[in-house]
Amino acid sequence: MEEDFGHDGFVVLRDVVPLDLLAACRSAALDVFETYLSTIAARSEALGVGQRGGYHEIVQRHLGRYEFRIDDATGPLRDLEAHIRRSRAFQAGVAKEVLDDPTVLSRTCVIASEGCEAQAWHVDGAHLDPTRHLPCHCLNVFVPLVDVSSGSGTELRPGSHHLTRDLKRLLLVAKARKTLRAPVTPRLALGDCLLFDYRTLHRGVANTSGAPRPVFVLTVARPFFRDVVNFPSRSLRVPPLDQQKG
Repeated sequence: MEEDFGHDGFVVLRDVVPLDLLAACRSAALDVFETYLSTIAARSEALGVGQRGGYHEIVQRHLGRYEFRIDDATGPLRDLEAHIRRSRAFQAGVAKEVLDDPTVLSRTCVIASEGCEAQAWHVDGAHLDPTRHLPCHCLNVFVPLVDVSSGSGTELRPGSHHLTRDLKRLLLVAKARKTLRAPVTPRLALGDCLLFDYRTLHRGVANTSGAPRPVFVLTVARPFFRDVVNFPSRSLRVPPLDQQKG
């Protein structure tokens, strides 16, 4: 399992989460999402596209595709985290094997709205050393809250975590050596999860399902690592300027 993760930059685990828990989490995630949108509307503000246009609690990563924090969530979303941390995806599985002493960095949900287009290819974080490839220091655990077995979830380029340290040059080298691997979109049924290295090229594919596509995301890392780039400091907990007392 660890060998596959190190080679491909990702791995799929089957039947990790019970279906009844996922159903409750799907409803809870949509409720949190709507609460965030209502809060922004009540402030007479807009949620822009990209990190600069977002908040510490929610960012619109791409038009119609949102990521929001659920660190304060209770109920089924907290139960889902606890279940994952007890599962083979974490304790005696990939996260433990790869990261040795994994620490939960963040708990978020990603929602692809009905009809949103595919994202641009990207990584979630940079390499720690631009001169050499180091072992994984951070990874995402994706748990779809709807069935994406049709291949309508996350597309990845296998092995690309070895290229993104110097993507332009190493991509040309891989093409010349004919070692560049074709993108894949893992088919995840309800209960499955996808784990991938922060440095792996990936993107959310277009949502043509006719309904929102929510995914629970648990980001885990080696204890020393902190992610300071994916969410801005502007917070919904701070009143708008025109409501602050001088």
